[in-house]
Amino acid sequence: MKNAIAIATLAALSAVTAAPAFAGPYVGGKITAKGTDGDFSKTETELKVGYETKVNNLKPYIEIGPAWEMKDGADDADFFKVIELGSKIKLTDDLGAKVKAEYAFNDDNEVDWKYEASVSYSF
Repeated sequence: MKNAIAIATLAALSAVTAAPAFAGPYVGGKITAKGTDGDFSKTETELKVGYETKVNNLKPYIEIGPAWEMKDGADDADFFKVIELGSKIKLTDDLGAKVKAEYAFNDDNEVDWKYEASVSYSF
């Protein structure tokens, strides 16, 4: 797992340093409430700082920050450190894709991970 994180980080940093046409830092956040049917199960909160650049048809980015998960009925929220790496990819004028990897590190040194790929077509 550590090798995958190192390789993904190196790829993102290589893309960022490859004479970008546009580059910039940003901040963002997200709050998600989850449940099943009418039953609430948890709330997730993320705050991230990021950096995005543009290299040819790629828009690689990296985001890092804290995250909290509050389960229904819990007295305290679980704390995580989150890193997300990815890129938007312009395949044609109408066809695009996005790939990303997300890693969440908890206090027990466990790593939750998620990989995502998506494709979109604009009319």
